[in-house]
Amino acid sequence: MNGSTQNVQIPTILFICLVFFSACTSLSHRISKESKEVLSPSETNAIISILKSQNQNLKTIKGVGRITFLESEEKEMSTRIAWVASTPDKIRITLSSISGHPMISAASDGQWFYFVSHARGDYYKKRPTNFNMKRFFSISIKSEDMVDSLFGRIPVVKYDSINFVEDRSLTGRSGKEFENANGSLLIEDINKGNKNSCILHLKDRWGNVREKIYLNDRLDAHKIEMFDVSGALVYRLEFIRMQEVKSYRVPHRLRVSNDKGEGFQLDLDRYWTDAVVSPSVFTLTPPS
Repeated sequence: MNGSTQNVQIPTILFICLVFFSACTSLSHRISKESKEVLSPSETNAIISILKSQNQNLKTIKGVGRITFLESEEKEMSTRIAWVASTPDKIRITLSSISGHPMISAASDGQWFYFVSHARGDYYKKRPTNFNMKRFFSISIKSEDMVDSLFGRIPVVKYDSINFVEDRSLTGRSGKEFENANGSLLIEDINKGNKNSCILHLKDRWGNVREKIYLNDRLDAHKIEMFDVSGALVYRLEFIRMQEVKSYRVPHRLRVSNDKGEGFQLDLDRYWTDAVVSPSVFTLTPPS
């Protein structure tokens, strides 16, 4: 990209952000529950493009941390986890025992989903459907959505239209109250402007809401919700805490759950960006 193109893009993005901030902070005067055309289609599409371009130069990551499986928002089991991921949809995750021995491995190379139980010797290879991912994560989440979340990106469904809604759930509540009630944001994030945030409703051609993206007035997405065609929640993704690794803003803790509070929480303790990763890492073979 040459210098002249960059000079044109920067003012354009800044203008879009300023218009968006103005729309969010004055939503209570301009909309009732569901917004009317606060922004034009081109402006809303530009905002989505900005969200989708987060960490766009980051292609591979790896790290270690801890996964905690949740049952109705109660902690059920916690164990060590190691992961490797490559855009757009390649991922490998291994759960280890306290002694460090691998217990379970799962991987997706974009074409196949692999599962290995090292303790029992089980192995299978299937297409990476939501059902297969659910057998490992207990949540119906696509492999590419899981990769996006680890990269600090927002999974975005295909949509036909967008509406803005004022997020009244934070209005009048202190950071401490919100952290105790939900735990999905840091106190300093609440105090920096999340009290009057906006929600993007992404709709299909029939007007069904397929995704909600929760934004603060700094255009940071801290939560998304995915829905099926019937309107039932598929999963909720929350970025609880972020960290800076090199020049990238990536998750330090994230949580994925369903409407029953079942799911998992990832604590990404050590995180390496631009890791050298062989494609063969995302292919699992039967245990010998």
